[in-house]
Amino acid sequence: MSLTFVNGSIWTGTGDEAHWVRVEGRRITGVGTGDPPEGERFDLAGRTLLPGFQDAHVHPPIGGFAMMRCELHDVEPTRYHSVIASYAAAHPKRPWIIGGGWPMNAFSGGIARREPLDQLVPDRPVLLYSAEGHAAWVNSRALEVAGITSETPDPIDGRIERDSSGEPTGTLQEGAIDLVERAAPDPTVEDMVEAISRAQAYLLSFGITSWQDAWVREVDHEAYRALDASGDLIASVTGSMWWDRSRGVEQLDELLAMLEDRGDRYRPVGIKLMVDGVVENATGSVCDPYLDTGDRGLTFLPRELLMDVVPRMMAAGAQPHFHAIGDCAIRSALDAVEAGNPHDVLATRPHIAHIHLIDPADVPRFGSLGVVANAQTLWACRDDTMVDLTIPRLGPERSRWQYPFRSLIDHGARVAAGSDWSVSTPNPFEQMAVAVTRRGTDDREPLLIDEAITVEEALTAFTAGSAWVNHRVDRSGTIEDGKDADLVVTSDDPRTVSDLRTVSVEATFVGGRTVHER
Repeated sequence: MSLTFVNGSIWTGTGDEAHWVRVEGRRITGVGTGDPPEGERFDLAGRTLLPGFQDAHVHPPIGGFAMMRCELHDVEPTRYHSVIASYAAAHPKRPWIIGGGWPMNAFSGGIARREPLDQLVPDRPVLLYSAEGHAAWVNSRALEVAGITSETPDPIDGRIERDSSGEPTGTLQEGAIDLVERAAPDPTVEDMVEAISRAQAYLLSFGITSWQDAWVREVDHEAYRALDASGDLIASVTGSMWWDRSRGVEQLDELLAMLEDRGDRYRPVGIKLMVDGVVENATGSVCDPYLDTGDRGLTFLPRELLMDVVPRMMAAGAQPHFHAIGDCAIRSALDAVEAGNPHDVLATRPHIAHIHLIDPADVPRFGSLGVVANAQTLWACRDDTMVDLTIPRLGPERSRWQYPFRSLIDHGARVAAGSDWSVSTPNPFEQMAVAVTRRGTDDREPLLIDEAITVEEALTAFTAGSAWVNHRVDRSGTIEDGKDADLVVTSDDPRTVSDLRTVSVEATFVGGRTVHER
């Protein structure tokens, strides 16, 4: 079957002009100007054809699982109690109430209390993750089952929030969540097959034809393999296997072995190294203390371990995928890559996700070392979290170091884009809107407008930039002869609209096949 896209604008991502694109089977077989070839045509009718979007840092198993549980994403805080009560009533036989999606700014100081949950669900444990995944809201029954009391010490990689008398408030930060998770039921492979399937349909609706799963547990790995084997995995997926921070270097060989377990559409390529927490709850690793807490946050993976294991990973062909938020965490990640072989860096394509707070001295190192800046662009604005939690903790000087996208590009860094969904929306156009304006949806002033990037740079980050990180740039990321026909039809040309948020995805093609149509 062949099809030629005509009668609309086309952004190839290569800088070349195009009036038509020819697809035969799964491949693009022609891109040109002037008269299109004969045959069946897809009339763009004034719309725009783009390369399929790629998400370089996303959590489909978690996002899909949230859809199946007590979902608080995009719910107004005033409705939390009614949603939780309704869910508990609708699932009387579930031994635990599990879900989440609440942003940290939904509660004063980011601290949720157990008492409302005790009233809503007094007889079963409740475990509700924050949208960011770095905190959890629990009731007294969950604390009891986990054995958490005023005498329980904080784990080395987390914090139990406490009131003035030392009693747990009901908020657990970072590794303290594990204390409750150990008692909660584990999801099954069948659960995660359903979760990924739901997530896939959702992501395809936004034109996302390929992604990198930034947190692949063993159960997720098996679910992806099952979907791939059954032919139900439509998108191309690369995976980053989760480095268990409670273990040491002995796990490296196990993870490397799992990277050999590849299928047609699912290919694990790397290892996820979560170096620190986040600034909002003062767990991101910073070189100078936070103004309010007086400490430097948390370091989950010490610099010494990174310096040892990262060069070994790269030498074995594994891609380091760092979560690094604070300036100290980012510096440690860069140092660990620098300790490796430059050839291994080029081959494995290490990337640092989130790039929230970068010391200006470290900005040029991304380009010089070949480390990809994996940006979650939606966060680079003055939203409530930024105004109420982040800036007060950092102070005026360090607040100017946040999300330096323009500086990174100007210093030669390759930028990829990832949504971190279900932490925030997977909609590429909402993310791009912030990248080019540094503004959210309200009328607050931009956050560091000099760090804004152009529309074409934002499009490149969501296509070729992420394709590079996903080890798929030879097959996708641009519209070129011989590449996979992973394409997106949009309502408008992103280069000509005044507000990128108004652009919508009309159709998504994977391998020349329609997989979503509005």
